[in-house]
Amino acid sequence: MPLSDTIDACDLAHRACTESVIHGMQQGGHSAEWELIQLLLDCADINETAADFMLRSSRLHHLICQVTAEINDKCASACEKLSKEDVRLKECAEACRRAATACRKTVKN
Repeated sequence: MPLSDTIDACDLAHRACTESVIHGMQQGGHSAEWELIQLLLDCADINETAADFMLRSSRLHHLICQVTAEINDKCASACEKLSKEDVRLKECAEACRRAATACRKTVKN
């Protein structure tokens, strides 16, 4: 998998998580619970950081990608629990799963 595809997947997950935070705060209910909001913010930040590491060809990008994959998986699982009642969280879960998969492939290369 080209590094540019992993960067794109991380950018998309960053955007999806950030938009889900805003959406959750506007909607209220389960999608506004602090534990989920905190995880979404953590996931957004780590995806942005991973993309930055890859964009500048950091020799350490494989380390950050490994952590990014784990956090994306946790975030996707949390979003999936609420995805039946919230389409935005379903989309976020899908973006996080794609980023996790892309990051794992990058780590293996």
